[in-house]
Amino acid sequence: MAIQTVECTPSTTTRRNVRFEIHDWFMLPKFDLGTLRFDVWCPVIPDTPYQRVLDIAVDAPGPWTIEREREHGNLMLHSRLTGPTVESSRFEIHYLVERAAVAHMLDPACVRRIAAPVLFAPHLQAEQYVVVDDAMRALAQRVVAEESNPLLQARRIYDHVVQTMDYDAAQQSWKGSTEHALACGIGNCNDIHALFVSLCRATGIPARLILGQAFEPPPPGQEACDLCGYHCWAEFFVAGLGWVPADASCACKYGSRHLFGDLEMNHVAWSVGRDLLLAPAQRGPRLLFFAGPYAERNGEPYAGLERHISFTQVG
Repeated sequence: MAIQTVECTPSTTTRRNVRFEIHDWFMLPKFDLGTLRFDVWCPVIPDTPYQRVLDIAVDAPGPWTIEREREHGNLMLHSRLTGPTVESSRFEIHYLVERAAVAHMLDPACVRRIAAPVLFAPHLQAEQYVVVDDAMRALAQRVVAEESNPLLQARRIYDHVVQTMDYDAAQQSWKGSTEHALACGIGNCNDIHALFVSLCRATGIPARLILGQAFEPPPPGQEACDLCGYHCWAEFFVAGLGWVPADASCACKYGSRHLFGDLEMNHVAWSVGRDLLLAPAQRGPRLLFFAGPYAERNGEPYAGLERHISFTQVG
């Protein structure tokens, strides 16, 4: 079947850009004599349609490589150290990142049929704690009702999530759970977007999670300090428009309604997806999220790394 061509408004408009100097670092422990091998992986900021890595520098105590995993294309630093060391070792990554605020001009007339759905199969399936089942499909059908345009369906899903969820990091599931979101109506960014992604996928709209950071300056009168935690948002795919961002979490937290097809200027992405297989592949289970460094000691997961991130807005 031929694909109809329509006249569309431009897909994006770009406003002023902002630059951030970012310092990302962590310390390795002092290895004991039983440490035969220590592997560490750390997410590396990628170039995306909304951010450009203008400069990057790595300072590491041993050999390292930058790898790209196959399933989502995530970049990561990997280092393998062998034998015990005398002192703790510090890994540092310095970035200059230019962040563009890109707002999609979301014209429903631009929407097309997805020509090769098989390409988006991973973004339509259930994941660990992200539910896509008959009950979710029935809920999604009630949410989108009679609407058939995927863009307008996604908007109805976004509005439903924002209207039914409250943001409270203290009452999160700690795993980004659709069931927690449905049962409690409250959670952090991961719970809120687990629900959004589940509803999109249950409707037949490809969707995925984006893990990153929201660079917020310290309150007036307070000194800057290391950033805590992470921030996440979602992207959904509409043929004719591409991957479109949606931040239902910030909409819930701050009462914003413009974050469908837009992102705040302070958002910087680190990784895409959930249930991740790293490169080279880790021996432990797949990572639920890749929001910070992950390590293995003698092939077993090691949970003792503490990450530090600081930033300065420049220009």
